[in-house]
Amino acid sequence: MKGIISMAFVVFVFLCSCSSDDGGGSTELQGEEFIGTWELTAINVSSAIDANNDGNTSTNLLDEVNCLQETLMIDRTLMWTSNAVNVQLITSITGNLYNVSCTDSQATSGNWGDDNGQLVLVGDTTRRFSFNGTLLTETIGNDLPGIQSFVYEKQ
Repeated sequence: MKGIISMAFVVFVFLCSCSSDDGGGSTELQGEEFIGTWELTAINVSSAIDANNDGNTSTNLLDEVNCLQETLMIDRTLMWTSNAVNVQLITSITGNLYNVSCTDSQATSGNWGDDNGQLVLVGDTTRRFSFNGTLLTETIGNDLPGIQSFVYEKQ
């Protein structure tokens, strides 16, 4: 059932993404600004933490944990792929000290679409990103030990 819903969404996005400007059958891809390679530049949390115990705190887990990374590739065939090492678990130790563990490298893929200027990725889950010209931001909105947002920059 999940696959049918995902495919129906992709077909809907595809139909909404194409428009004819002269009735002559030409089509224009909506969301062309999303096409390309995007690198994860921030995994933001609600409070500054010192996960690497170096005496410096940050709200960006990439400043604190070396294993986190992701490359998101979006192509014109309305397909996306991702290679990532994500946050597996954030555990409070004491004060602003947290232990952050990472997953093994994971490859995921699916279809994408433009929904009123927001990037929507459909795969095992559906992810929605706001776009401001050079950055994609996926807002999660959770407080520690959860994630506030993921930020990607176009390469």
